[in-house]
Order: sequence, then structure tokens, then C-alpha cells
Amino acid sequence: MPEDGLKLCNVAVLADEGRRLDIAVPVARLPRIARQLASPEGMVTGSVALSREMKHIIADVSFEADVTLLCQRCLEPMPVRFAGNSRVALLESEAAAADVPPELETALAPEGRIAPAELVEEELLLALPAAPRHAEGQCPAARQPERESAAPPVQRPFANLGELLANRPKN
Repeated sequence: MPEDGLKLCNVAVLADEGRRLDIAVPVARLPRIARQLASPEGMVTGSVALSREMKHIIADVSFEADVTLLCQRCLEPMPVRFAGNSRVALLESEAAAADVPPELETALAPEGRIAPAELVEEELLLALPAAPRHAEGQCPAARQPERESAAPPVQRPFANLGELLANRPKN
């Protein structure tokens, strides 16, 4: 059964055991995510598999989430599904980041402890678009007909000038 992942865990012990933690946490309990959404409804599920590689504690993080964002075009709520995964080196200090290979992301685990849900939350934050919009053709604002403008019709006084000059009598 998945846990909420909000409790601090000793990552060294879990990595030595090769543990995988399955997480299911309500979006409302992830404050950095909740304030980015149109509604705090929804659930984030994921897993964090811990291991040791190259003298580092590595977390293989995967997640899925169904959330409601606010379309920046029409300002209406829109449901969006996100999924992703990444490999993260867990570090006790920022100084240790210099030894991490560039293909790995990094996260601080002060005193070797971190809440696994924080890793999932971070990955979801990275997946959220800066300006969410409905897909092309699905936005209610784009489907509304243009309003008839009250502007008078355009007059082109010289539109027929060529015809008039061609049909004039020659002297």
C-alpha cells in the first residue's frame, strides 16, 4: 500500500537496502504544487527507488498526476495529466554537487534525510508549464465567434479608377 511520503526518511539506510517507496499523496498536501493549480483537488502518485552508485545515493523518481490548471488564454480550468521520471543524486551539502555526473539531477538531503514526496513534488513542479493553455482548437475562448464591429464599411474611392480611365473617350 502506498504511503504519503511526507515523513522524513534516512536515505542511506534505504539505499543500502535497495528500497523502493510507493507514494500517493493528495495535491492539497503539497503546498508548492497546490498554489500553482486552479484547484487543489487531485492525487499525485509515484515511486522513489533508492540505491548507491558511484559513491552517491541515487533516487530513481517517477510520478503521475492529474491536476487542474488555469488556461492563460481563456482563464478557465483545464484538467491535465502529467507523468515523468528522473534520476536524482541525494546530497548532504551543496559542496558535494561538484562530484555528481552531469546526467543526474541533484537534491539536498540535509543530515541524510528527506521526505520522498518532496522529490516527487519537485519533479511535478518542473513539469508544470509556465503559461498553461488548452491545446489548439480546444480553448473555449478560441471557439467564440468574433464580435461584429460597428466600424463603417471601408470606402475605396479609387478602386474603379483603372476602369474609368480605360473606358474614357479618346480625343
